[in-house]
Amino acid sequence: MPVSWHVARWGDDPFSRGSWSYIRTGGSPADRWTLAEPIDDRFVLCGEAVGTDQPSMAHGALDSGMRAGRWAATVASPGERIAVIGAGFAGVGAAAELARAGVEHLVLEARPRVGGRVHTVELLDAHGVSPVAVDAGAAWLQQFPKNPLAALATELGAMLVPTDFHNPLDAARGDGHHERGAVAAAFQALTLAARRATEDHDCSMLDVIDALDAPNDVALLNAIEGDVILETGGPLAETSARWFIGEDGVGNDDHWIVGGYQRLLTHLAEDAHIRLGAHVVHIAWTPGGLAITLTDGETVNADRCICSVPISLLQRGDVGLDPGLSARQRIALSRIGFGVVEKVILRFDERWWPAPPAGYMRWYDTPASWCEWVDLTDGCGAPVVAGLIGGEAVDRYHRGRSDADVARRATSALEDWAAAVRRHAG
Repeated sequence: MPVSWHVARWGDDPFSRGSWSYIRTGGSPADRWTLAEPIDDRFVLCGEAVGTDQPSMAHGALDSGMRAGRWAATVASPGERIAVIGAGFAGVGAAAELARAGVEHLVLEARPRVGGRVHTVELLDAHGVSPVAVDAGAAWLQQFPKNPLAALATELGAMLVPTDFHNPLDAARGDGHHERGAVAAAFQALTLAARRATEDHDCSMLDVIDALDAPNDVALLNAIEGDVILETGGPLAETSARWFIGEDGVGNDDHWIVGGYQRLLTHLAEDAHIRLGAHVVHIAWTPGGLAITLTDGETVNADRCICSVPISLLQRGDVGLDPGLSARQRIALSRIGFGVVEKVILRFDERWWPAPPAGYMRWYDTPASWCEWVDLTDGCGAPVVAGLIGGEAVDRYHRGRSDADVARRATSALEDWAAAVRRHAG
């Protein structure tokens, strides 16, 4: 067993209900921008799923939030107060723009911390000391050359470690089922098939896969688990094939931050007025502005509102809006899915597994388990790995189990991967 661990549960978290957004069949990026349209010049949505060309990423959330903050600062009259719901990167970005413009604001955050789906945790050694900080949610500075958070991390002097997602140290269970490059080739064939299938109309990724008629192609099955399901976290039958290949994702000079995203969040939030533990459940339009209701029944009044809660909470009705979104926006909201990908972080006394040259590992198991791993040891200065699990594997190995059981099962998968790597090398 590892000496310490952290098990993320974003799918069960009442303040997220998932990990990140993806476009459903029949939707498009235009739906993201429809959701970003202000309502009555006093309410606007923002976040990684809304009004950004970098969706599903931390810097996309920041970009969306800053845009919403600039809008509110422009339309606000002197003396008005803007409420910002949520203190993730989107909410913090909006508050930073309002503070810069000298606009009175209040950020209402349900959690006892800032960050939202960005959460830096500490793992201790076997003696309960020597903590290392690791991100349990969003962790990578993606699209590095055009990522403003990458520039900020560099400015703050953070140590950045590159991860080459195109060059994994990979292995599969069972002899004869693994061939170097076979999974990459299968995924390339899958994306080409998706591009052909969506030339005239959209369809789901499941439609594309079924049309290939290769149910026993092990490399294709591994590509589906590792490159499609872990990319969206959503069901294949709901995932748009056109926009799965059309929206930019990981693998663009990605880096992770030693010490985690928390340093960047703290810097961006230093001038924001944030109230923690303020769980918003309802936002109502009133003749004089908006009435924002918290779980304890308290009402916070504001002239305008920037709402950065995950769209999953709006889809489920966990945060009610009255009268709420326009008809166009309700349709757009239905076209965006919210996937579940979970992470487990394990710290050991020593690095007993083969060190991947590019920091990235892939494990192809049947049925799929933790098929994506990142070795954080060299950056952390302690033997630490993070594993990702998505799709039906979450129900098989993660949801409903204790943290210790999840850590044990993840460690077993890592042991199997290490044994397979050595076997293939031999």
